[in-house]
Amino acid sequence: MYRLFAGVVVACFALLLTNGCKSASKVTSSFEDVLYAEGRPVIIKVKDENEERKFNFYFYNALRFGLKGDVGNSAMYFNEAIKIDSACATCYYEIGNLLINNQEYIEAQKFIFKAVQYDPDNEHFLYLLSKLYAHNGDMENALLSAEYLVGKFGNNLDYLYHLSQLQAQSGDFISGIRTLERIEGRIVVNEAIALEKHAMYLHMGDVKGAENVLVKLCDSYPLNGDYKVYLGDFLMQQKQSAKALEIYNSIVRDYPSNGQVYFSLANYYFNINDQENFKLNLEYGFSHSGVDLESKVQRLVPFLMSADSNQRVLDISDLDKYINCIIKSHPYEAFIYKLYGNFLGLIGRDSAAISSYETSLLIDEKQADVWQDYLLKLSEQVENRETFLKESVRAVDLYPENGIFNYLCGLAYMFSGQDGKAIEYLKSASELVEDNDGLLSVVYGILGDLYYNVGLRDESFSAYEKSLALKNDNIAALNNYAYYLSIEGIELAKAEAMISKVIELEPLNPTYLDTYAWILFKRENYLEALYFIEQAISNGGADNGVILEHYGDILFKNGNLEEALKYWKQALSTEDEISGVLEEKIRLMQYIPE
Repeated sequence: MYRLFAGVVVACFALLLTNGCKSASKVTSSFEDVLYAEGRPVIIKVKDENEERKFNFYFYNALRFGLKGDVGNSAMYFNEAIKIDSACATCYYEIGNLLINNQEYIEAQKFIFKAVQYDPDNEHFLYLLSKLYAHNGDMENALLSAEYLVGKFGNNLDYLYHLSQLQAQSGDFISGIRTLERIEGRIVVNEAIALEKHAMYLHMGDVKGAENVLVKLCDSYPLNGDYKVYLGDFLMQQKQSAKALEIYNSIVRDYPSNGQVYFSLANYYFNINDQENFKLNLEYGFSHSGVDLESKVQRLVPFLMSADSNQRVLDISDLDKYINCIIKSHPYEAFIYKLYGNFLGLIGRDSAAISSYETSLLIDEKQADVWQDYLLKLSEQVENRETFLKESVRAVDLYPENGIFNYLCGLAYMFSGQDGKAIEYLKSASELVEDNDGLLSVVYGILGDLYYNVGLRDESFSAYEKSLALKNDNIAALNNYAYYLSIEGIELAKAEAMISKVIELEPLNPTYLDTYAWILFKRENYLEALYFIEQAISNGGADNGVILEHYGDILFKNGNLEEALKYWKQALSTEDEISGVLEEKIRLMQYIPE
């Protein structure tokens, strides 16, 4: 961004502006008193064709650079134009706009003020100056300039509305209402204007005046039931519930196409603790074809947000019913199926959630957020591994630059045993999620596992190092890195330090306890290894073939051959992946390193 007037323009115009833009610290009777506090400028035009040509050159170049977005050159050329014609109101106005675009509103006000001084009959200059005064917090001059503008161009309803807003902001609600009534005198009763008046009456504490505005709005539009709903809701807010109920019932009777009233009726019955009618009217509202989807969702979301709270107003079954009411009345809207999927996932109905996401994507497949929720749900279900792979590939085809989709596709290939393809997609993910350290750490951690699986030990350990550099408490990376170091029989002290950190974070996980025991075993600390492998067994590892085999190995090294044979045999009876020498250990009754 150019700082426009840091020397380039301010220095050149300082003398021009000294007399032009005084803040009105005292009460003035007219905006002209502010404009011409030092008297009206005397403008003398000397006919000089050469100077006129130079002025036109600078002026049109300033406009040309402005259109190109070259703020600096545009300001410079306007500066040169003003040196020739110091009364060029348009030049000051254009410089003011450049400053506004540069968010230099105080400086902009000075130049727009100068533009108005030289051309007080230009409504656009006046209107912008009044808005700048308001933006810069000078409400007195904002009001004076707005009144001056309306005095000159009173037929423009935008200027009248601007004045009413300033009057309200200044706390003069009576004047604001009168100005709005001037607008109403020229047009039919208008909802926006009526609601502005309604709000102003409320700010004044005039409840009856606020009610009368809504009554008049209803009378002016007798075919529009929404205005009657506004009136009923207002009366409810004012604790006039009986009167509100009468209006609501009249809407149900006379305006059958109006569905919003059912939500107001639901609120009425909720306030009198009539749960049956509260829920019934919600059902009517959510089912009604006359209520748009957005309005229904706005009503539903607060209930959904408290679905897992003890303070929830509706039961899960109620929420399920209402979402299905919306689906029936809006069967081709992708958003409602997405919302239903999120709700089903929240209450643990994952298969139904997946089905709802599929319907949403069938209607509109270009929904990245739905794809993400859908794939995450698929990734959690073993029985959906094939679908997870197929759909994650489809998501990457639709969004090739989406790092999360590449990561999930890598996971899907890993789950299917295709390590090479998994590495390909995870490497892509690592390049696309560089601004997300948490996810990038996970990606590198999984790459470490895959590289080791395919025999690329150096690449594996490098990936683990990258993972832990990003997030030094990545438990999976710490555990697996430590375990593979122990398998390789290298850097065992480092491996023990890493797995110790894991155990501090998750002291009861049998896999991590097994890793710790195995590293201690490799360091020939057999007694302590025995303690941790027994912890692994007692915390859920008794059915794990790897843990059982390790238990036998550690028992053997602690001199307990009989127990070692027992657990080796148990390991062999599992369907888990075990070492290639386990049967030999049993046959020879001897520990054999892999």
